[in-house]
Amino acid sequence: MNAQTTPFNPLEICRSNVKKLQAYTSARDEYVSDGSKMIFLDANENPNETGANRYPDPIQRPLKKLWAQQKGVSEDQILFGNGSDEVLDLLFRAFCNPAIDEIITLPPTYGMYEVLAGINDVKNTQIPLSPRFQIDTESVLSALKPSVKLLFVCSPNNPSGNLMDVQAVQKILGASQGIVVVDEAYIDFTQQDSYVTLLEQYPNLVVTQTLSKAYG
Repeated sequence: MNAQTTPFNPLEICRSNVKKLQAYTSARDEYVSDGSKMIFLDANENPNETGANRYPDPIQRPLKKLWAQQKGVSEDQILFGNGSDEVLDLLFRAFCNPAIDEIITLPPTYGMYEVLAGINDVKNTQIPLSPRFQIDTESVLSALKPSVKLLFVCSPNNPSGNLMDVQAVQKILGASQGIVVVDEAYIDFTQQDSYVTLLEQYPNLVVTQTLSKAYG
């Protein structure tokens, strides 16, 4: 077990301008209890029941409730996106200051990490996997520093298909001062437990999954 030795608070590494933001609200947030009975003229919604006449809930409360039960997590641990790529981009925008902060990737791996680093003007330090496509743990640990805000581990890995050694990932989680993102796009094709089971143990762990693979 390599749990964090010091408390980790993601707000401490969040971009200062992001921390100052106030969440967008609308009339629907003020009338949660009886909003379904109201006509929101400000949104130009159709007052007639057509089955799709309402804006969807931006917080996705009903869906989160179902998915939390499916995955064994709490609803406030879930963030839905338009595919996991959107969630990955949000992580860049929330934690990485352009031209200042860095990420670590482990090639060969999913190419979108590098694309998003380029879009967000974030340095990408690449630490190649071993000949057996496992993490070079010592090299990763040596590369960790406060400016490394995100480290991406793809498991099962794309394109090699293998699972990453859990102990190696836990060692990195325990040492990192930033967010460790475990990309589990293909987890439904394995019998290994998801890293979701480690979320309570490691507050700097983010696990991304997708419905675009096993669910079609």
